[in-house]
Amino acid sequence: MENFTLQAITNELQHLLTGLRVGKVYQFGVTDLALDFRLRDGRGLIVSTDPQRLALYLTRRDVRRLETEARTDTAFVSLLRKHLGGARLIALEKTGYDRVVRFDFEAFESHEGVETEPETEGRKVVPRSLVIELIGRAANVLLLAETKVIATLRERAEATETYREPEPPARKHDPFDISPESFKQLIIACDHDVAATARYHLIGFDQPYARELAARSETREPAIALSELLHELFEQPPQPSLSSSAPLDEIRRDIGRTEFSLTLAPITFHHLRNQHVTHFATINEAADVYFTLNDERRGFIAARQQIESALKTRLKKQQALASNLRRERDGYAKADQQQRFGELLLTSLHAAVKTERGFQVTDYYSDDQAQIEIPAAGKPGAKEAAEHYFKLARKARHGIQAISERLPAAEREITELEATLNRLSSVITREQLAPFTDQPAKQQKAPASSSVRKKAREEQISGVRRYRSSDGYEILVGRSSRDNDHLTLRVAKSYDLWFHAADYPGSHVVLRNPKRREVPPRAIIEAAQLAAKFSNARAAAKVGVNYCERKFVTKPKGFAPGQVRLSSFKTVLVEPKEAGERIL
Repeated sequence: MENFTLQAITNELQHLLTGLRVGKVYQFGVTDLALDFRLRDGRGLIVSTDPQRLALYLTRRDVRRLETEARTDTAFVSLLRKHLGGARLIALEKTGYDRVVRFDFEAFESHEGVETEPETEGRKVVPRSLVIELIGRAANVLLLAETKVIATLRERAEATETYREPEPPARKHDPFDISPESFKQLIIACDHDVAATARYHLIGFDQPYARELAARSETREPAIALSELLHELFEQPPQPSLSSSAPLDEIRRDIGRTEFSLTLAPITFHHLRNQHVTHFATINEAADVYFTLNDERRGFIAARQQIESALKTRLKKQQALASNLRRERDGYAKADQQQRFGELLLTSLHAAVKTERGFQVTDYYSDDQAQIEIPAAGKPGAKEAAEHYFKLARKARHGIQAISERLPAAEREITELEATLNRLSSVITREQLAPFTDQPAKQQKAPASSSVRKKAREEQISGVRRYRSSDGYEILVGRSSRDNDHLTLRVAKSYDLWFHAADYPGSHVVLRNPKRREVPPRAIIEAAQLAAKFSNARAAAKVGVNYCERKFVTKPKGFAPGQVRLSSFKTVLVEPKEAGERIL
C-alpha cells in the first residue's frame, strides 16, 4: 500500500473510528486480522501484513461469514481480547515518515483469564496501543503497553521488548520543505528523470505517485507540479478513484484476463488518464473494491494454476508411460527372430554343433540354407536354448499385444491433456473454469483410491479408545502398555499433541493435529482430562498432566513397554473425567 494512499485511509478512519470500542477480533492465517468497531453500517477493519497484499481498510464483508472463515483461538487474538476487550479508541494517526499507523486506546487493566466484554466497574483504565506496520516483508502488528511490546502478530527476526517510533529516512528530503532549487539539482543529478528523483530522494513517494509527479511535470516546472500535487493530496478534499485497464464490471467478469491493471488513489491520476476511472464517495469504499477484486483475481489464478499443475503432472506421467511402452515395444521387435532361433534349434537337436559362443545350425529359412551360429544364452544344450528362445518369443508376443492396447490409450490421453492445457490457458472467467475443476480429480483417480485405502487402514487402529473433542479434534487413548507404544511411536505424527498423567502410570493420549494448526485450549484441556481419567490418579480431585508435541517424545533402548522420555513439555492441572464425545 502506497504511503500517500495509506495517509488518506488513515485520515478517514480517524473520523469514523475515534471514540468507538473494540468488539470481536478475528485472525486469518498468520498475517491478517479483522477488527469489529461496531460501526452502524456493519463494516469491519481489515489489516493485512502479507507482503503481497499490505492493507488497512474497512470492508463490507458479512461478519457472520467472517466467523466461519476466521479464527479466534490464536495466541495473538487471545491477547488482543484480553488487553483490548471493550477498550475505547482515543487516537488514530499515521506516525513517522513510513507506512506505520498507530491506534491508541483507553483499556481496562486485564486480570487473569480472557474476557470478551470485561466488566468496567472498579477497573483501572490503562493505555494500550496497536501499531500496524505495513513495511514490506517486515510488516507486522504490535500490541503495546505504552512502549513495551506485549505481543506481535508475526514473529520478528530481531524481537525487542521496547517499541520505537520510525525515524525519517536519512538520505531523503521532506517534500514539503525542499526548495525548488534543491529539487532542480536533484533532478539534474538523476539525468532529468523526475520519477526516479521523487522515488529515491523524496519521502513518501512510491512508484505510482512518482510517475504522477513526472506526468504533471511535463506541462509545468517540477517544483510547481510537486507543490500542486501535495496540495491536492493534503489540503483538498479527497477524490477517491480506481484506475483500471477495463471497466470494473468487465474486470469482475473476466477476472483472469492478462491485461489486468488496478490502481487505488485518493486523487485522480493524470498519468493514467487513458485508463478507465471509477470514482467513489470515500477512500475506504474504493479500497474495499480494490482489495476484493485483487483477492478474487489472486484466488482465481491460484485455482487455475492448481488445475494446470495437476494436468501437467498427469501429462508428464502419460508421456513417460508412452515412452516406456515404445521402448518395450522396440525391445519386443525380435520376437520373430527368437521364435526362428527356437525352431531351428529344436529341428537340429542332434545336428547342432556346439561352438564357443553358441550352436551352429543350418538355416532352413534362408534360400541358400547357410550355416549360422545361434547364441547359447547361457544354456548347456540346444534343447534348453530352444526352450529359452520360445519363452522369449511368447513373452514378446504377449508384451506386444499388451502394448498395442495400452499405447494408443496413452497417446490419446496425451493429445487430450495437451488440448485441455491449451484451452485452460485462455480461461479468464469463473464460468469457463468450472468445467475444469473436476477433471484433475478424475485423472488422479488411482492415487485418490490409494489414499482412501491408506485412510481406511489408519482408521483401523487396534488397542485405542477414540474420542472427539468439542472443537472436532480426534483424541486417541491407549489401552495397555504395548498399545501405548504403538499409539505413540507408530500412529502419532510429529505435530500431534501427546499427553500423560504426571508421576502416575496411565494411558498415553494423542490429540491428532493433521493440519498442524494451533490447537484450541479447550481441546487441550479435554485431552488432558482423558489422560487423567485413564491413569492411576483418576480418583484425585485435580491431576497434573504433562503434554507436548509428539516429536519431543522418544523411547530409548531398554525402556519398558509404555515408558518414554520427554525432551520438552508443559503441565496443565485438570479434573479427571471422560471428556469429549466417545466415537469408538
